[in-house]
Amino acid sequence: MPTRFSTEAEFASPECIAEHVAVPGWRPEDRALVRLNMIASADGASDIFGLSGALGNADDKAVFAALRERADAVLVGMSTAVAEHYHAPAGGNLQIFVVATTPDISGDPELFASDRVTLVLPEDAGPAPEGVRTLRSGTARRVDLASVVATLAGRVVMMEGGPTLAGLMAAQGLVDELFLTVAPLVVGGRSSRIVHGPAADSAPWNFVHGFVDAPGYLFLRYARPGAAAAS
Repeated sequence: MPTRFSTEAEFASPECIAEHVAVPGWRPEDRALVRLNMIASADGASDIFGLSGALGNADDKAVFAALRERADAVLVGMSTAVAEHYHAPAGGNLQIFVVATTPDISGDPELFASDRVTLVLPEDAGPAPEGVRTLRSGTARRVDLASVVATLAGRVVMMEGGPTLAGLMAAQGLVDELFLTVAPLVVGGRSSRIVHGPAADSAPWNFVHGFVDAPGYLFLRYARPGAAAAS
């Protein structure tokens, strides 16, 4: 895909957003294509009062929706799913996989009542509540994330955080694309970075596409080192 950067006269056009989120022609051979979507303030905060959605605007929501429309599955941490009040998908075939270390779903029991939502747990975690779909991989309170995305081989997975899960995935080389919205806000506080945890490969990622809208929100898309050459 050719790289492109544009300045939108007002809010982003549907054509611009479609180009921004277009699914690449390449795929990992043995696992899902993983696309990480995150937002940060201009000073690097990943949330305001614990909510990443508080940083966004209409275009950020449009990019989020467009990425979900092109995904087969969503991968998200339990803390993010609870804090952001996740709901089961209303239409289509999208599946949500919620990563947790324990089978405690008390933060959002309605979410797990859907057969479109799967609780991802270590194999040695306790039993899940009756009726909750589960996928188990890993031990010692750690989900084997490489095994999870291998299980989803051939699919397009949108990863929605939080920063800890994103950091673990990035450190293992399991993130193929990063969609980053930079909000024109300086919020201070003690918010974490969008990705944190173990060190990841520090090689530069490849810029694929970007645009800025009239309110000053910057939308960036990168591909992991070596990925763009396969497109």
